[in-house]
Amino acid sequence: MTVTQWAKEMVLRLARVPAEPHVPEGAKDSVRVFNAGRNYFAWRLIVWGIGNAAIALGLLAAFAFSLILPLPSMVRTIWLALEVGVAGVFVASIPITYFLQRLNYEMRWYIVTDRSLRIRSGVVWVGEMTMTFANIQGIRVNANPIERLLGLANVEVQSAGGGGSDAHGAPSSGHVAKFAGVDNAAVVRDLIVERLRVYRDSGLGEKTVEAREPLALSAAREVLQETRALRNSLAGGLRST
Repeated sequence: MTVTQWAKEMVLRLARVPAEPHVPEGAKDSVRVFNAGRNYFAWRLIVWGIGNAAIALGLLAAFAFSLILPLPSMVRTIWLALEVGVAGVFVASIPITYFLQRLNYEMRWYIVTDRSLRIRSGVVWVGEMTMTFANIQGIRVNANPIERLLGLANVEVQSAGGGGSDAHGAPSSGHVAKFAGVDNAAVVRDLIVERLRVYRDSGLGEKTVEAREPLALSAAREVLQETRALRNSLAGGLRST
């Protein structure tokens, strides 16, 4: 076992995160598992590097201002000591945050069955979303210029009310399940579209209507019986007079 694998197991154990997510509702032979593309890790490193560069520039600017500003010697000493401490923490955190970026890439799961889909991501802060085909309203693929350059795209699956806008142009309520950074977006989209079509053609979403129908018929029969009883009562009263 390598040091990286050992560290990964330790982090997962401490965070109490299972190595693999549970499969959502659906037939076992219909399970398809997708992961982020190889270049997704490069994309995350680009974002991570930009963030670290911004922090480093901020520390350098603070150090420069501490030398330029006319501060008392005691204040300058305290200021420089604080900057050195913050810079030390920042440098020490670089390998840790890099490792977490790697884990975030490896622990990103996209699962599709014949009835639902599930997305799980994150290690320290774990996010998981499950969406049934009964609630899916739309599917779209998008990518920014850098993602397109890396051969990546995002497949967004919108639930009822998700991803649209109201009359004032504001985003409407709903949920969006995002297959982020996949390098086979067309395959993922076509699979979901086909399974959604099969799911709707099979009539699985009509069970709730069938469950309500006997209640409606029972209520109608009761109304009919009461109407007949009232009619008979009125007819009997008229005959007696």
